[in-house]
Amino acid sequence: MIQLKKTWILSGILLGIAFGCRQQNEKTNDKADEKQPDKPLAMVDKFDFEDLEGNKFDWNTTKGKLVFVNFWATWCKPCIKEMPSISEAQRQLPEVIFVVASDESPGKILKYAAKHHFSFELMRSNTSVFDLDVKALPTTLIINENGKIVFNEIGARDWANEKNIELIKKFSAKYQIN
Repeated sequence: MIQLKKTWILSGILLGIAFGCRQQNEKTNDKADEKQPDKPLAMVDKFDFEDLEGNKFDWNTTKGKLVFVNFWATWCKPCIKEMPSISEAQRQLPEVIFVVASDESPGKILKYAAKHHFSFELMRSNTSVFDLDVKALPTTLIINENGKIVFNEIGARDWANEKNIELIKKFSAKYQIN
């Protein structure tokens, strides 16, 4: 009986480590700052977001624009910690579309939204983050003006940090100096 309890406890710990939130060092990650190659659109094709009133997010509105997508959950402490910096990044980069999505129930997201006020709109993902091949939360993607995923990172960052603002900008043709 004791051995069975130990096995269950160990299994729970391992699952928590494998699927739980992961927070990276608050400093920027130089390797992640290097431009990553365009990735296939398979994941983007599965995106199905809606606002908290049930209105579908129209991906046609993103054509020709840089899109910042962040997957989070109400129970994920690193996710919650980075949200104010995402809000500030959106304030600094008004031409970038920010999508902050959770696959939790609309009720949970609404309850969280009622207590916190950010510049971005919280969205619900109708597709499970696991079906989107999101390995841990938070996960952030940047999709360029051509619809290609050019940045994919697990872990929290201070997105309002000047270096991270420049990181976002470098993926957009609009910020490149000719």
